Amino acid sequence: MNFELPVGQLNCPQGGGGGLKPPKELIDTIASNNFFIILTHTTPDGDAFGSAIALKFLLEQFNKKAEIYAEPPPVQYQFLPGIELINNIESFNPHVLNPDSVLVLVDCNSISRVSYRKELKELTSSFSLKLIIDHHIESERNRESISIKWIEPQAAATGIMIYYLIKAMSGKITPQIATNLYTAIIVDTGNFQFDNTSEEVLSIASELVKFGAKPSYIYQQSFESWSENRFKLFVKMLNKVEITPPVATALISKEDFKETETTESDTERFVEFLRILKDVKLSALFREIEKDLVKVSLRSKGDIDVSVIAVEFGGGGHKNAAGYRVKASLQEARDKLIEKLKNFGVFLS
Repeated sequence: MNFELPVGQLNCPQGGGGGLKPPKELIDTIASNNFFIILTHTTPDGDAFGSAIALKFLLEQFNKKAEIYAEPPPVQYQFLPGIELINNIESFNPHVLNPDSVLVLVDCNSISRVSYRKELKELTSSFSLKLIIDHHIESERNRESISIKWIEPQAAATGIMIYYLIKAMSGKITPQIATNLYTAIIVDTGNFQFDNTSEEVLSIASELVKFGAKPSYIYQQSFESWSENRFKLFVKMLNKVEITPPVATALISKEDFKETETTESDTERFVEFLRILKDVKLSALFREIEKDLVKVSLRSKGDIDVSVIAVEFGGGGHKNAAGYRVKASLQEARDKLIEKLKNFGVFLS
């Protein structure tokens, strides 16, 4: 099967980026293979789930087999069409999969970010073909041998990239795909409130609505479906907030998760609430994953580029949203960041 890029015939929205074009090698690889394994990052969000599912549906339009492996979806994404098709990453075992499968990392540019399973990198080494479709800035520390990389840091969401891939392959945007891609976009643009919301983003979102995405329903499911336990965890976090303008930080311990019967996925968007304070330009949320392992989420306003800070710790992301993991206690992780911020001149005093 051969896909030809219909250059000049695409009805692609113009604007911030002028329409992304998937690499021809990527499309050729998809055309010449029939089995695909799709992975995404730890604690997947709406962009990760939505993009992965949309890609699976696209591949199946061309009679290809695709399996998704990820951490169990949190309650706010249970509504996504196809979410029930996701396999638990804990069950991932390439030895029982088709040996000709192509590995695809979606919304993720490093195997090390797929799971906390220490043996995962070894398990994925058997794949001869590995692809990346992502919009996060790549960290030099985590660069790996990947066959084809399609990385577009200017894309507001990986869902935007999948949209253009569908167009390039002359695929069909079904209501199911439209719902997944619309979710991907609103999650990574904060429902069109973040600085990455452009004319292009709004144009694509509008087209997805024409294809069946329901904005009000998707917003309510993605942003207004908190459990009582999640709210209790949020309250615990608020009680630990430290504000030193222009920075706000908060810590969540393993004990906090245990007491509220919640998981790391329940902290999605918590860090963004810290940024709503007028005098806060940068917010950081520290989550204890295991003893002496902390996951850090960074958000910023204006010209503070938190991706540069995250890369210093081996992470990555975007100008106003980034993250990393660090081997340290919660307090040590916070102290390390504060020291780094001072070195970057974030503090005025």
